[in-house]
Amino acid sequence: MIDNGTWCDFLLTYCDCELEELLLQPSGAPQYILLIDGLLLLDFNLQLCSKLLSDPKVQLDALGRSAVESEERLLTRYTIESHPQLAEMSIKKTVHVRLQNLPDIPELVRNRVPTCSDMGKFLIVNGTVTRTGSRKVLERIQLWKCQSCHSVMEKEGIFELRYKLAAPKKCSVRTCKGFKFTHLQGEHMRCSDYQEMKIQEKVERLDMGTIPRSMTVVLEYDLVDTCKAGDDVTIYGIVTQLWDQPVTEARCSLETVIHANSIEIHNEQRCSLDVTENAVSRHYSHWRRYQDSPMAGRNLILASFCPDVYQLYIVKLAALLVILGGVTHVDGRGSKVRGECHLLMVGDPGTGKSQILKYASKLSPRSVITTGIGCTKAGLTVAAVKEEGEWALEAGAMVLADGGVCCVDELSSIRETDRVAIHEAMEQQTISVAKAGLVCKLNTRTTVLAATNPRGSYDITQPISANVPIGTPLLSRYRFKVYL
Repeated sequence: MIDNGTWCDFLLTYCDCELEELLLQPSGAPQYILLIDGLLLLDFNLQLCSKLLSDPKVQLDALGRSAVESEERLLTRYTIESHPQLAEMSIKKTVHVRLQNLPDIPELVRNRVPTCSDMGKFLIVNGTVTRTGSRKVLERIQLWKCQSCHSVMEKEGIFELRYKLAAPKKCSVRTCKGFKFTHLQGEHMRCSDYQEMKIQEKVERLDMGTIPRSMTVVLEYDLVDTCKAGDDVTIYGIVTQLWDQPVTEARCSLETVIHANSIEIHNEQRCSLDVTENAVSRHYSHWRRYQDSPMAGRNLILASFCPDVYQLYIVKLAALLVILGGVTHVDGRGSKVRGECHLLMVGDPGTGKSQILKYASKLSPRSVITTGIGCTKAGLTVAAVKEEGEWALEAGAMVLADGGVCCVDELSSIRETDRVAIHEAMEQQTISVAKAGLVCKLNTRTTVLAATNPRGSYDITQPISANVPIGTPLLSRYRFKVYL
């Protein structure tokens, strides 16, 4: 049996600095956050950590109460000589504990959407944010005043019911038979921020032909508005269910969600890979072998790129260069020069354009591949969708490929009015959105590899703008333009 004393021992041993910072924070905030390193918890007591991960809801509540008790113990130890800021310290009653830096083990980490067997567990889920809902303010606890005896009743909302609260049916005082109540508002209200977002499984971690699934993540308190569409995130949270009020002769509506405890955003390191020592040694041994003839070593690498397509070394070299990319440069005045290059392949059907695009998408650690047939500007950039009466932004191909490669086949099949939407995304690496009252700017730091058919027979005496059905403004954004 784990009591609050065990949690207090852990907090006072490993988190005394964090508790001191908590005591020094200004009073009056609705909630306070205490970050706990999961590796420290494992080092302190393995059984304690296992109990927390198997029964997270109960143990996190106990950990929050223990944090308040640990503040009181810590405050009694301090003196004005050892801590001159003792007068500024105060005990914070509403503490929410957030876990981070948990070990990367199969029992905890999920790259696929959790199933029913994971219900009630604390898991780490990796994914890409595809949709973020609007910010809401929910009343978690309601106070009702009986009109007969004037006693005040407290009614707390249930997370699984989305904090939907109804008026009490009878007074809690046994001697009172009142059934009419007045809802106390104003300073008596106890509210919190609330937001729902959808994450999608990372495409690069799925098997070929597997359709990525999505899952709803519930954010509360300080986690609200920390993510936007297109972000790569790691969610630490509890797998639970949300259900609507039951209706007679209707199927019960259940939805599996993740109640987020903490979030890590990986926007800057999304293309970073763990390079093994074996890969490094093979790299150096390859170039040592060809140190006298580096072009022969380069040609061997080009021959290994998309071996299904014979030769076309110039096209393969251009594809490899744009996948590797360049270095973003920012001068002293703040002007930014993008490091990503774009490639356009023009050729008749059957020349291997699609094969090169598919191989390039496999080679990049983060990639999205799509076709221009039936593709719209909303699918390429961002779409505004309405769900449960509210508008939300859903990321398209360019936003989901942020920090990676976006492969577009049959580019000429996209309507001209839709192709205009990617001009800003390719040049400025951002998308300005103003839809359904939602105004924001999303990052599209992606490399575009596109393929298209020529307009009739390719005339080598004419410029490329006369041979492809693509406007000059879009053509100018491609650094490499090759004809197969």
